[in-house]
Amino acid sequence: MGGPARLLFQPPNHKNDSRMILRRVLEMLDELESRYSRYIASSLISQINKHSGTGIYTPIDEETRGLFYFCDQLHHESDGLFDPTAGILNRAWDFKRDETPNQADIENLLPNVGWSHVHIDDRGISLTRPDSQLDLGGIVKEYAADKVVKVLREMRVTRGLIELAGDIATLGSKSDELPWRVGISDPNSSPQAVMTVDLTGACLATSGSYQRFIEKNGQRYSHFLNPKTGQPAEGTFSVSVIANTCLMAGSIATIACLKGASDASSWLESSGLPWLMMNDGGLSGPIATHQEKIPPKEAPQQSGPNLQ
Repeated sequence: MGGPARLLFQPPNHKNDSRMILRRVLEMLDELESRYSRYIASSLISQINKHSGTGIYTPIDEETRGLFYFCDQLHHESDGLFDPTAGILNRAWDFKRDETPNQADIENLLPNVGWSHVHIDDRGISLTRPDSQLDLGGIVKEYAADKVVKVLREMRVTRGLIELAGDIATLGSKSDELPWRVGISDPNSSPQAVMTVDLTGACLATSGSYQRFIEKNGQRYSHFLNPKTGQPAEGTFSVSVIANTCLMAGSIATIACLKGASDASSWLESSGLPWLMMNDGGLSGPIATHQEKIPPKEAPQQSGPNLQ
């Protein structure tokens, strides 16, 4: 899923259980990637994109329907900044090269961006514009981390930690005496940690532009692209959020980065969750002032898939 993975857990009985648990987790992650990756031609997302503008509806199961309904909720709560159709803007913004696009290229793509182009009903899902594309990269990794915890719980594991490309979900504590202690990367000195937090049955997700950006003429261009303008959000290097699910933590952090430094703080405060923001002004947020043994707060009610 685009990054390294790490799984730690205490097996319920013996090493044979460990192999079986690991095999089940890997199978589940492979299944999610084969279904939701836009880089796999046979994936469900690729099939939906292939039929864009044709009027053909692609059938979807209840899990996928739940993910899209969760995207719909995030889209409305973020005032349209969270938009799974915005990935097409990367055709203009190539963050593997230190070049900024022409405004004309951006404007040519913008008509294809818009959650209103996505139609979901009993037939399935359809994209109404021929060049619109869906990309669930903004939530699938975090959803996968939550599903790993669900698998561990079903297999009678009571202590575990899964890390997928820097996003972390925990089950229970590390031991009877110790929580899971994890670090939040310093955007200016990766892989150094700017601080550590303690997690027990909680999740930590981080979104940031410190690994993918363009710097030209002294200006930094984030890979978080505003779907309304096609331009990068400004001012926020990294946001970390703690919640009861990785999906919720990652969604709140991603939207904060899309809002940029001017509006991110109020959005994060309204979530009622522990958070940390790093930008040119330094560190801010409740995690910055209360680093010791932060308890997981109750996450806001979500309309996405049931992970309990």
